[in-house]
Amino acid sequence: MTGAGFYETRGRFTGIFSWIFTTDHKRIGLLYLFSLFSFFLVGVSLGLLMRLELIAPGTHFISARTYNSIFTVHGVIMIFLFIIPGIPAVLGNFILPLQIGARDVSFPRINLLSWWFYITGAAVILASLFTGGGAPDTGWTFYVPYSIRTGTNVSLAVLGVVFLGVSSTLTGLNFITTIHRLRAPGMTWFRLPLFIWSLYATGWVQLLATPILGITLLLIIIERVFGVGFFDPVKGGDPILFEHLFWIYSHPAVYIMILPGMGVVTEIIPIFSRRTIFGYKAIAFSSLGIASFGYIVWGHHMFTSGMSDTARVIFSLLTFLVAVPSGIKVFSWVASL
Repeated sequence: MTGAGFYETRGRFTGIFSWIFTTDHKRIGLLYLFSLFSFFLVGVSLGLLMRLELIAPGTHFISARTYNSIFTVHGVIMIFLFIIPGIPAVLGNFILPLQIGARDVSFPRINLLSWWFYITGAAVILASLFTGGGAPDTGWTFYVPYSIRTGTNVSLAVLGVVFLGVSSTLTGLNFITTIHRLRAPGMTWFRLPLFIWSLYATGWVQLLATPILGITLLLIIIERVFGVGFFDPVKGGDPILFEHLFWIYSHPAVYIMILPGMGVVTEIIPIFSRRTIFGYKAIAFSSLGIASFGYIVWGHHMFTSGMSDTARVIFSLLTFLVAVPSGIKVFSWVASL
């Protein structure tokens, strides 16, 4: 069944439509690759504009308001459109079924839908530059209460990020299901390539953490449109609540970025050192350990926001502990070499 969708779709369309409506995991991986680098070039261009403005003291060709908007859109593009989906969406889509002996991912049409959500989110974010009150000027974190008071087009940009969150969630769901259900006969858990273990841990982070970001950003839209006081202290809201909700996602997002990269390194080292990897099981479990600890260390982003000394100690300790599985990986790499 997984391959049927590909052949059916490939035969129905030609030209560019055979690409944008494909359900073949390799083509979807390449679609992500082309899209990612296109947005990367946009993000780099915006970053270059900021650096040129800062080349000497004073205002040159960008106003403070425009600078804040460029800063915001640059951050959103680089975080949500490039580095978070980078390795999972491109290498994950292309390589995961090949490494586990599957014909495709579990849900080929949902896989295509995740790319369409990605493109839709990107289009909505770029549209926020030219509509409403202009591009958002809040920074990529959309921190309240400023993000619910500014007259810029925050709602549209936030909606775009929500679409990107749906895309990431669908990708994680697809990878987890594929790894559980479509492994080739004899491909037991401890025969899986370690890149697959990294994608598996990443998939759980995507599936469980990303919806929290989506809900949080939808609350911003609701507060801006209907005036409900979730975060605005003037209306009885709590801006610290936003910080908790935002970083409950955004710290695990760090591991969405780094875990697949660690998986890539773990695949490369045994090839070029010409020996099997040292500590296979330790590396596999360390991927799950990093993902697990990643959920419970978000408070270290908020030490200056006001929290109890007990909370500071706990989050500091957990932050130290999350370094342990990372150290296990590095030790295993060095031992392999």
